[in-house]
Parts: sequence; structure tokens; C-alpha cells
Amino acid sequence: MRTTLLTLITAGAALVAGAASAQVAATFVEAPSRERVAAAFPAKAKAAGLSGAVDLSCTATSGGGLKDCSVIGETPRGHGFGQAARQLAHGMRVSGVATGVEVKVPVNFQADLLKADFTARTPKWTAMPEAADFQATIPKHEDGPNAVRVVLVCDVQAGGVLSGCAVDKEEPAGQGFGQGVLALAPKFKVEPWSAEGLPIVGSKVRVPVRYDLKPVSQAAR
Repeated sequence: MRTTLLTLITAGAALVAGAASAQVAATFVEAPSRERVAAAFPAKAKAAGLSGAVDLSCTATSGGGLKDCSVIGETPRGHGFGQAARQLAHGMRVSGVATGVEVKVPVNFQADLLKADFTARTPKWTAMPEAADFQATIPKHEDGPNAVRVVLVCDVQAGGVLSGCAVDKEEPAGQGFGQGVLALAPKFKVEPWSAEGLPIVGSKVRVPVRYDLKPVSQAAR
């Protein structure tokens, strides 16, 4: 009898650094959606198909909001990215930062985020299924594959929850592993802002999962 021993989340699941850094670590609990960032995208840059990146320095308020934001880095200059980033900062809220602390906030204006199917590459996962959840949904096969990889593509809704998930990759295919991971999609949750300063709510994310399966007798050696 072949028994599942190990389940492992890889890629974007747990290896992404903090979304913003300052004297203390900050976690974004509220941030503008992709639609709002697209609406704030400078018209001049949008017309030219330009992308931009801004670093803001903001002061944390007692409620976790951001105030007195100033532009400390802007590329390219002269296209309105800095001003647009400052406007977007008003819709952000962080946790884990004391009142009055200066927080560095990245805001990335990628031209691709103007598309409805924009995929954020490095989301920060705030919740994932437990190992027991994966164990419960793994198909039971005699002499089945040892290495399995599944990738879902999902939409991110308000609150960082996933919806509309579909199996994008399943190796090996046709053995039920994709459907098993798909059943666990409601247990994943992401922060609303990425490490690079991109909006997550309203974007798509990829959910990569890898299984390393071994018979109990082999794993006990």
C-alpha cells in the first residue's frame, strides 16, 4: 500500500519577503485594488505605454494609516508617477508599525496592470492549508507518482480571498491532483499589496503546490 507522507508548498507560498520595510516590519492590511491603481495611472505614461516605480516615505498613524508621504525615488521622472503614488497611499493601512514610524512604501506602475487579466507574480501569503488538508485531498493511487506539481490561477477578491480558481498546470495530469488542490483554494489568502508594490486585489495570482510523496516504509529509513 502506497501512503502519502509529505506535502510541500513551494515557489510563491512562503519565500516572499516583506511588502515594505522601515524601522520595523510592516504588513499591508488595506491597499488599493488593481482597478484603483489602473485609474490612478498617469495619463501621459499610459498613452506612451510606460511603466514606472516609486518609493514613498510615509509616517504611520495610530490607526495604521499613512500620512505625510514624500517621494524618495521615482523612475522615470516627469510622468506623474510620484504624485499618483502619493494619492494611492491614502488608501493603505499597515500593521506592526508604531505610530510615528517612517515606512518605506513601494508603488509599482507596471503597464501590464492596466489589463484585466494582470497576474501578480509575488503575492504574500497570509493563510494556507494545513498539511492535514493536503493529506486529505491527495488521490489514493497504488504505485502512483512520487513528484507532483500543480499550479492554480485564481482571482483575488477583497480581503485577499481567492475565487474563480482553475488548474493551470498538473504534472502528471489526469490523476486527480489538480482537483485536490482546487478544493483547497478557499484556505489560501494573500496580502493586498505585493513585495514589489503591486496591487493584489483585483489581480490574478498563481498558486504553486508541489507534492513529494513516498511510501511509509521508504520514508522511515
